Amino acid sequence: MNKIKISLICLGCPKNLADLENLITEIKNITITSEQNSEIVILNTCGFLKSARKEVFEIIKSLKNKKIIIIGCLSSWINEKTRKKHPQIYAVLTSSNYNKINEAIENAIKETKTTLINDEPNEFIEFDKKKLLTNNSFAYIKIAEGCNNKCGYCLIPYLKGKYRSRKMESIVKEAKDLIKTGIKEIILVAQDCGHYGIDIYKKKSLSELLKKLEKIKGDFWIRILYTYPEKVDTELIETIKNSKKICKYLDIPLQHGDSKILKSMQRPSDTKKLTNLIKKIRKEIPEISIRTSFIVGYPGEDKESFENLKKFIKNLKLDLVGIFEFSKEPHTKAYLLPNQISSSIKKKRRNSLMQEQQKISLENNKKLIGNKEKVLIEEFHPEQNYYSGRSQRFAPEIDGIIYFKSNKKLKINTFTEVEIIKSDEYDLYGEVR
Repeated sequence: MNKIKISLICLGCPKNLADLENLITEIKNITITSEQNSEIVILNTCGFLKSARKEVFEIIKSLKNKKIIIIGCLSSWINEKTRKKHPQIYAVLTSSNYNKINEAIENAIKETKTTLINDEPNEFIEFDKKKLLTNNSFAYIKIAEGCNNKCGYCLIPYLKGKYRSRKMESIVKEAKDLIKTGIKEIILVAQDCGHYGIDIYKKKSLSELLKKLEKIKGDFWIRILYTYPEKVDTELIETIKNSKKICKYLDIPLQHGDSKILKSMQRPSDTKKLTNLIKKIRKEIPEISIRTSFIVGYPGEDKESFENLKKFIKNLKLDLVGIFEFSKEPHTKAYLLPNQISSSIKKKRRNSLMQEQQKISLENNKKLIGNKEKVLIEEFHPEQNYYSGRSQRFAPEIDGIIYFKSNKKLKINTFTEVEIIKSDEYDLYGEVR
């Protein structure tokens, strides 16, 4: 039997990549090939923002001569009207029915279209294996699907459904398998890692999961991405503090620095609680690197609210910050709010905050000069004769890089100690002594 030629397009965040790497292990009798040579294209979609949805439909239009199977965040957005408009769509699978991928492929080969399945998800769909789609030194492990938070600006609950935790033994097995292949950094991803376990274990279980992962033999890091501030408790802080494998790094989406706007966003914390949390984390783990994101131009963000946000950023002096202009998304509370902010004001405010944060980042990075950092070596640049990699303070693909020279040859995908001798707003520079 000839193998089915399939190509893969993966859009969006690391959670989508983790899904696809698990999903393709379930598919039978396939060869992964280029888009040009494929019979079927699996399109893993992002639907979080209007710009992401636009990209998806542009790709669909460009694939009018292919058979497309759509998975990912935008699956629940694809209705019968959309499918009639784009007949190249042969199947749409939501995360609650990824286990039907083989059925969808077989039907497509037979020129049969799979009926849109949009079951209400009740539990995390488990996969036994993962096939890495990159040659990176790190790998993402998805520990939960969906979200129970009701943030006023966010589409995720609408697109992905309620929070469903993955069983702990399944996560640990996947981590063990990845480490056996030589992976040096395990990155746990979910919409809110801090909520992990509440649905299936009836308690917050992230710390317990981390302790189980830490017991796996080998020299590797464990990193947590996306933990909402309300879920960062004393137990989690202590677990990170006392670990030799868990990165001294937290990605905590704070979203704003004005209590009035936070309330409108339907976020449970105010600026005082958030400030106290950051102080507590830094007191317990002085070397920790804290990443966050802020939304600028949320409806009702007047000059006073914006100035409060700017002061908040100046006072906290966080290490890594992403600032995003508010995007008006249907099916969210914020879509109907009055006092929407113009695009020009949003852009101006974002630029102003980025300038402030660049000063803070430069100041923070200068303090690292003279430090010796454990670095995961990820690449050698022969023309310039230097290496690049990351320390615990930098997550891959979103944070900075450490560039360094060495008089001796170093092996990629191993750890080394680098002395930092220079810095800029985003990256560090050093030498192996």
